[in-house]
Amino acid sequence: MVYSYRWRIERLHFTRKSGGSQIERLQLETRERLERAITLYTIVAWRILWMTYQVRIDPDQSPTVAFSADEIDALERIAAAQSPARRSGQPFTLRDAVRAMAKLGGFLGRKSDGEPGVKTLWRGYRQLQLICWGIQLARQAP
Repeated sequence: MVYSYRWRIERLHFTRKSGGSQIERLQLETRERLERAITLYTIVAWRILWMTYQVRIDPDQSPTVAFSADEIDALERIAAAQSPARRSGQPFTLRDAVRAMAKLGGFLGRKSDGEPGVKTLWRGYRQLQLICWGIQLARQAP
């Protein structure tokens, strides 16, 4: 049973190592700092990998399973700006949200491109977090 998860564990390590974290380049001065960084990158890698599996299982599910309300709001605005002729009246799905995030990371989204990879998703996730942080700061401004 445990061996059946080997491929997923390997994908998690691949995502963490080459997904965009560049963990090997970190030059942290203490062991504790390195452990914290590895822990954080592992959580982000797991989230990105989990999103890719969720999109494969059920692409039409609500994006609330993977994204916060602020992230969804930002992704809907980004998707509308990227594709103004988007289908009107149809709900914003998890696949729509993941693709909008991937486009922040450089995904072109052409018909022949397939689904975005973990490197692109990692870069897009990082950009999405910066956008959400900016939105939160703007709300706090007097």
